[in-house]
Amino acid sequence: MLDLGGLLKLVHALVGVWFMAGLIGRWVTLGQAARATDIHALRAMLVVSGQFEWQVRVSSLLVLILGIATAVAQGRPFLGPLQNAGVDWLFVSLALYLSVLPLIPLVFLPRGRRFEAALVDASAVGIVTDRLRAAFREPVVFAAHVYELGVMVVILVLMIAKPF
Repeated sequence: MLDLGGLLKLVHALVGVWFMAGLIGRWVTLGQAARATDIHALRAMLVVSGQFEWQVRVSSLLVLILGIATAVAQGRPFLGPLQNAGVDWLFVSLALYLSVLPLIPLVFLPRGRRFEAALVDASAVGIVTDRLRAAFREPVVFAAHVYELGVMVVILVLMIAKPF
């Protein structure tokens, strides 16, 4: 029989899998969209990537809430040194997770607006424009997505290995 902490841990793990699937699905579909030569095919791939984006947004919030709830239910000091406890994998995971949040207002939202403008212009003329291709190749956005995915993989490894 699972206690509340065990049940929350199970649900947290399942939502974490859903979150990772969304990150990877978004990555793959955006990659396909970036290679599209037809504006209609590109827009269709963006619809699919939009579904993965929604999945990432919802699951990222749920995984954070469930992770904190699991730690509280199990009596674990997830704030580490702020709760007079040592630094452990749980605290490091939380810090890494929170390190991704500034990417939203600093990178994803402003670059997303530029991308949307390029998409509107390309759709108006009915072709994949150079401006839209450049928006797909934005190095800052690519680096932010690599960081985001990398952090989540490191957190997953920390959760499984619990090295400290």
